[in-house]
Amino acid sequence: MGRTLFGLGLTEAALDYIDRMPSGKIRAQLTKKAKSLIYNPHPPGCKKLKGMMEGDEQVWRVRSGDYRILYVVREIEVIVIDIDNRKDVYR
Repeated sequence: MGRTLFGLGLTEAALDYIDRMPSGKIRAQLTKKAKSLIYNPHPPGCKKLKGMMEGDEQVWRVRSGDYRILYVVREIEVIVIDIDNRKDVYR
């Protein structure tokens, strides 16, 4: 049985956050975690955020160290809507 791959999109907010980070271990870690969502949009440890919607779509989050990646899952793609430090991401 084949593996289903999802497309990956990033909003301006997510791209800006990654671009502002100095290149290095954390930037590579966040990029790798975001890219892994194309293989499994609901990896172990992901959580559905109660009461948080992007339009009419449910927002999910996945941890990556002290950072959180917020995203929505559509039929054929995953859209990363924000990436930030855990203390700031929900503001």
